Amino acid sequence: MDDGKKSLASTSIMHFVNDGISGVIPLMYPVYNALYGISLQTVSVFTALQNVISIVVSPYLGNKADSSGNFAWLMTLGVLLLTFGTAGYAVSVLFLGGSPLVIVLILFSVVIGVGSSFYHPIGASALGQKLHSSDLSRAMGVNGSVGSVGRLVLPFLATLMITYTSLPSLGILALAAALGGIGGFAILNGVKFEKASPTRTPNGSVWKSVLPEWRLARPLLPLTLVSFSRGLCTGVLPLIPFYLINVDHFGDLETGFIYALSLGAGTGSQILFGLIQERAGHRFALGFSNLGAVVFLLAFVLSPNAIFTEISVIVFGLFTYSAFPLLLGMVHKRAHLYPGDVTSANSIVWGIGSSGGSAAAPLLIAALALPSAFGSLIPGFIGAAAVGVVSVVLVPFT
Repeated sequence: MDDGKKSLASTSIMHFVNDGISGVIPLMYPVYNALYGISLQTVSVFTALQNVISIVVSPYLGNKADSSGNFAWLMTLGVLLLTFGTAGYAVSVLFLGGSPLVIVLILFSVVIGVGSSFYHPIGASALGQKLHSSDLSRAMGVNGSVGSVGRLVLPFLATLMITYTSLPSLGILALAAALGGIGGFAILNGVKFEKASPTRTPNGSVWKSVLPEWRLARPLLPLTLVSFSRGLCTGVLPLIPFYLINVDHFGDLETGFIYALSLGAGTGSQILFGLIQERAGHRFALGFSNLGAVVFLLAFVLSPNAIFTEISVIVFGLFTYSAFPLLLGMVHKRAHLYPGDVTSANSIVWGIGSSGGSAAAPLLIAALALPSAFGSLIPGFIGAAAVGVVSVVLVPFT
């Protein structure tokens, strides 16, 4: 197997695990609320904190990956941290309750946030280095589709485990996912990636190293703003199970299956949008995807019946999970602007832009759902869709 095929196989396995486990985590939130009395606002802090941590560490990790070339080790470390944090989320309820449980869940949120920061920028760079530019869009589409399969399969299994056993049983699922990540490492280990000079000399504080360098951030600013506003629109997904149970009054099993289908809908869309990129251009594909996410988020919130709710949230997932090949494909399209620092560029667009929007979304929803505000989840979801319009308007300027 040549290095290109190894990179595609390994990063696809890592994507399956990374996105699958990330899709499992939101299924725990309604359980925390129903069985352990943890409020929507506290749950929103958990999911926002995961993304805030990702914002902080992503530029540092991108710089580290570019300067070391240790892509296999770094991606595997990320998967292990992510699965460890998820297992902690699941089993902590066996030993703790009340405020101590919340504190421990906050700590595991930090671990999850760090772990989730590794895969996307590094995986995209691994593909970019080992595949010909003419094959990259299609390969990233295939890779993203495997991630979508993970988002379908692992949340589906998690739904069955929560329904028919208990929340702590998800620790077993997290362990199995960790073993899958190690398998991905075994495939990629030994493949050599280019090392670049660090974009910052590491003789300052760690805090300096996490700040994106302006020479990279400047040409990426419009795309990062698109990524942020899109991330805020699609960042409502972790609270979809909470919404289905508490607003639409769906059952736990039905909620889990619909949510898993919405996550898995990206399986075909990743390849589809990869082809659209090749034939209609990167900007058209990104703008169409952003517009679709906005339209179907509004359709979900305003749906008149259960069937329309189910259809709209699944199609919303289809548009939401087309982001990986679209955003990071555009970063690689202009790699000549930041030679040797592509992973750092990926980290700015994805780690700061997309994760920043995903951090803001649950906080916006939770704030508007306070009794002193609107007292409902609906205004926050509509607000997220409104911000998503910005991601459509700004695409021509990227």
